[in-house]
Amino acid sequence: MSTQSLFSSLLPTLEKYFGYTAFRENQREIIETILAGQDTLVLMPTGGGKSLCYQIPAILLGGLTVVVSPLISLMKDQVDALRLNGIKAAYLNSSLSPEEQQQVFRQLRQQELKLLYLAPERLIDAENRFITFLKSINTSLLAIDEAHCISQWGHDFRPEYRMLADIRKALDDVPTVALTATADPVTQQDILDKLQLRQPKVFISSFNRENIYYQVAPKRQSYAQLLDFLAERRDQSGIIYVLSRASTEDLAERLTQDGFPAKPYHAKLASQVKEKHQDEFLKDEVPIVVATVAFGMGINKSNVRFVVHMDLPKNIEGYYQETGRAGRDGLASNALLFYSYADVIKLQGFVEVAGNQEQSRVLREKLQQMAIFADLRSCRRKFLLNYFGEEAPDYCGSCDVCRNDYKTFDGTVIAQKALSAVARLGERFGGGYVIDFLRGSKSEKIWQEHKQLKTYGAGADVSKKDWHRYLNDLLRLGYLQKSDDKFPTLQLTEQSWSVLKGQEKVTLVEIAEPEAITIKSSAKPMDEHLFSLLKGLRRQLAQDENVPAYVIFSDATLQEMATYLPTQPEDLPHISGFGEVKIAKYGSAFLDEINQYCTEHDLDSRMSQLRRRSRKKQAAKPKTDTKQRTYDYYQQGKTIAEIARARNLSTNTISTHLAYFVQNGSVDVTKLVDPATITKIEDAIYVHGNRALKPLKDSLDDSISYDEIRLVIAHQHR
Repeated sequence: MSTQSLFSSLLPTLEKYFGYTAFRENQREIIETILAGQDTLVLMPTGGGKSLCYQIPAILLGGLTVVVSPLISLMKDQVDALRLNGIKAAYLNSSLSPEEQQQVFRQLRQQELKLLYLAPERLIDAENRFITFLKSINTSLLAIDEAHCISQWGHDFRPEYRMLADIRKALDDVPTVALTATADPVTQQDILDKLQLRQPKVFISSFNRENIYYQVAPKRQSYAQLLDFLAERRDQSGIIYVLSRASTEDLAERLTQDGFPAKPYHAKLASQVKEKHQDEFLKDEVPIVVATVAFGMGINKSNVRFVVHMDLPKNIEGYYQETGRAGRDGLASNALLFYSYADVIKLQGFVEVAGNQEQSRVLREKLQQMAIFADLRSCRRKFLLNYFGEEAPDYCGSCDVCRNDYKTFDGTVIAQKALSAVARLGERFGGGYVIDFLRGSKSEKIWQEHKQLKTYGAGADVSKKDWHRYLNDLLRLGYLQKSDDKFPTLQLTEQSWSVLKGQEKVTLVEIAEPEAITIKSSAKPMDEHLFSLLKGLRRQLAQDENVPAYVIFSDATLQEMATYLPTQPEDLPHISGFGEVKIAKYGSAFLDEINQYCTEHDLDSRMSQLRRRSRKKQAAKPKTDTKQRTYDYYQQGKTIAEIARARNLSTNTISTHLAYFVQNGSVDVTKLVDPATITKIEDAIYVHGNRALKPLKDSLDDSISYDEIRLVIAHQHR
């Protein structure tokens, strides 16, 4: 297939397998670059659709796509989702028995798979046997997920990722795509250098997660605050991060006793326990996981509604990635951080790398950036986006700072006291000492000669906590800076002197605790009761398939159904997430549930709103879309059953396609449905109406199918 033909297949492939009618930011350009055979680096936020960037090329390219992934849970999750969408995929890792691994190898030799997921160490052996094997079976693409793991400047460095440069060189003619959600500019360059990508094209999507509400709360009575937070989210799923393994178990037990079922997760738990707890969380059997950072990388659970950090993360990258596990389905979600400067002091020892001063310096600076974020009195979203090199407005309207009206005041005198203290102490001390000095502490740690200085005790009327915030504001405003040492000291800047000389006024923010604000969903009004029923149906289907519920459909798909009330098969392609395979597999079950609900509550479908919105997109579809292919088979004289077998689709889907052509006059309904049956169906429609299929089916002979009812309704709509 030519490159141009591949490009023209992109949208039909997206719709058929994934049920979406449009690509997100950069996705199409990334996919076209990969299909053209060019090495690519993709930076895209969690939930932004990174996986599609290599999954669609995998479907379209002739050979196998090898996906390097760091975690077993991610592999299984991705493979389950792909298989449910009708895409042949497998993984190789230690969770498989020898017999299961041999089965995967048989599938590979017989070219039955489009995607193979494996860990980096699986690729390496002394004789490069696995690489030789991959060459022998026509490998067409190498995708390296979580690519920041290759960089020592990244927040999750993994030495085994360093081996991937050798793999890329060994598969020299195979294009490589490296993907990550979190990498600052230094890490981005390190990824390119370490992987030795050839003339790579770099795509950086917006890091803005508009649906996440960022909030920082003081770490006082944090457990009581957490209970209040959870009380408003009893039916929601969330992750709570803590620093220590012991804390995961203590907090999970405490929450469970207080009515919020939770399970712990940390690296030292027995593997079967970790797997059980993760599986219960993924399948919505337990709503909350209390975890260390050992949990979550690559977790695709789309309906996580909140992420709470009980302790300060070590860097912005980690914080961003962890909060990004909320709201992957695009629905409103919360990220709450409890903060105390004591966490910064505690973490300083954890970021030191023995024998590597440069890496220690970088990690200390990253910790300080995290502390600055927690102390912000300006838009938190702007700070995050600026950190990753992206411009942003001063006001986002969706973080605690922007949602609170902070009052400012003339803080020149406070600033002068702080700057004078730093100057008189010779710029040799950190913030804690400066604050104690300003407050006139009697502690022995204050040098005796410093107690004789004029500024000693000049700020005794300001609390220690408030001084800490004022110093952070002065740092943020550029009136102070920190030295680049293991134990950073406060230093003056050029701006400091104009303040000390009385030539410049300083505006500070009044100290006030931010109000707890919950982000409100901007989604159209939906039927909450129906949404709950659809979740129950999804849960049952997921149990039958032994997969997490969100792999069947995301909450966003269920909300769309509960909002627009699709009642006929031709409605489903307009609902995001319904590709051909899922329409065939699950369409009838959801339509039956919705039809029954609409009948019981006398509700009309609202699908006309969605159809109007997508009509322009439909008009732009290629003539060779999926309906047209069904019509072509019909023109050849094939029956509905024969077309279904030829296209590997259900008769339900095929009849939906043909109903489209019945409605536009291209197909005579009497060629598909016996005239006597048409009369019976029309009589039933006269009594029950044609709004819902189930009441019609119940009133007719068992011999009359949904397909026939659907075709007659289409005929009436001509």
